[in-house]
Parts: sequence; structure tokens; C-alpha cells
Amino acid sequence: MSKQLNQAVIGEYVTITSLHITNPKLEKRLLSLGCKEGCEICIKQKGLFGGPCTFETKGQYISIRNCDACDIMVEVR
Repeated sequence: MSKQLNQAVIGEYVTITSLHITNPKLEKRLLSLGCKEGCEICIKQKGLFGGPCTFETKGQYISIRNCDACDIMVEVR
């Protein structure tokens, strides 16, 4: 079942199914770090009251705004 990245639970491993990011700079940054469709990530931290979402992929911690996390669709592993 597909859901938004910001809906994933802390500690949950998910796979990216699609990126619908409207900010081209953020999309380029994520792609250069290896965050693309089929990539497995683990949710590490979520900010309170809609703060940033931090996840780990390939040994790197990446933090993005909650509104940008809404644009990434994931599937629970």
C-alpha cells in the first residue's frame, strides 16, 4: 500500500515508489544522493508540529521539509 513519506512511522523501512517534487533543486539534490524510485529508506526522526522529516539511505541522513516529504510516495517493505 502506497502512502506519503511523512505518514511513515519512525523506525519503519520503506521503498520510494515515486517522486513528485516540484522544486527542481531539491529533486536534483535527492537524485544525486541516490534517492530515486526503488530506493530503500528508514525514517529516523520527525519534527513536531509539521517539522522536518529525517531519513537514512545508503548510510546518509537526509532531512527535508514536511511539505516536501508529502511529495514522496513510499511503500512499506
